[in-house]
Amino acid sequence: MTVLGLMSGTSFDGLDLCCVSFNKEASLYSYKLLGAHTHGYTNEFVQRLSNAHLMKESELADLEDEFDLIVLQAIREFLEGIALPIDLISSHGHTVFHRPDQGITRQIGNGKRYYSQFKIPVVFNFRSYDVALGGQGAPLVPIGDALLFNTYDVCLNLGGISNISYSLEGERRAFDIGMFNTPINDLVQRLDLAYDQGGKIAESGKPIPELLDTLNSLSFFARTAPKSLGKEWYHETFFPLISRHQAPIENLVNTVTEHNVIQICKVLHRLLTLTKQNTLRVLVTGGGAHNTYAMRRMRALVSENIRLEIPEKQLIDYKEALIFAFMGYLRSQNKINVYSSVTGASRDSCAGTLILDEVEQNFNVK
Repeated sequence: MTVLGLMSGTSFDGLDLCCVSFNKEASLYSYKLLGAHTHGYTNEFVQRLSNAHLMKESELADLEDEFDLIVLQAIREFLEGIALPIDLISSHGHTVFHRPDQGITRQIGNGKRYYSQFKIPVVFNFRSYDVALGGQGAPLVPIGDALLFNTYDVCLNLGGISNISYSLEGERRAFDIGMFNTPINDLVQRLDLAYDQGGKIAESGKPIPELLDTLNSLSFFARTAPKSLGKEWYHETFFPLISRHQAPIENLVNTVTEHNVIQICKVLHRLLTLTKQNTLRVLVTGGGAHNTYAMRRMRALVSENIRLEIPEKQLIDYKEALIFAFMGYLRSQNKINVYSSVTGASRDSCAGTLILDEVEQNFNVK
């Protein structure tokens, strides 16, 4: 099956489109990445997306209309460029609310519109059913880590939020570690930059000990998994601690980067102990993998038993979109695509709304 995966994440760097062919022989899944592209957002739209958690329902409906027009244009241009038949469109959408403790998660992006336009089956709305089952609705990519990238002991994603996935005692486990690109991007925007390229701004600064201690002491980091983060926690708890410091931007960026690295290294060392392995092979993907300063600091803080492996650029940038394509592929076959061992839900599930031949098929549970 050839699937077009769509992903819009918390870094606000655009809509990722990833065309993937999936195959299964015996119990083994394989994939071939056929093409990938990022459809950029305008600065005005990024600002609207970043304020979505503050919007009223009517404003959110307008934002979804605007988002869907962007998605439709991106799909159209991508399909024209790749010139391959697509069997399925699988869309994560963009998360605008995520409060699983209150039973709330919401992603904008209406798959019915995509089906109406292209007459290709569509899967969307992946998170809400797991939340309804008492889960976190996140992270969701561990299904792909387990079935497509299991030659690695650990999969580490450095997006707007950092998260990790691994196997322990025969079960897949995963959780959000903390923030990563989101606060860095917000800080460097004061310098009219979209992101800290290569970590150069962080490298030019110095840590602020008081702020570093405060961030590392936040209660979220002491909580046990399953756990996940949303923009609400970031805006209400994390970023206000940074904003009240009157310090040079490069010092703030350095401090946040060091905090990110410290929390990730703590988790990796804990996993090395828990898994009782001599070495951990860690696949590092997401935009943060391009932050050479952060990666250098991470390598300096982890033991030599932990091997941080960065793949080729296309996999770094599009692994999440690839796995959402895989989740849609599994959903179309009524296979489990969300692990309760990861999310804390009452059961594994086959999540996602499937639009097929004008008929909406909702969740299946295995």
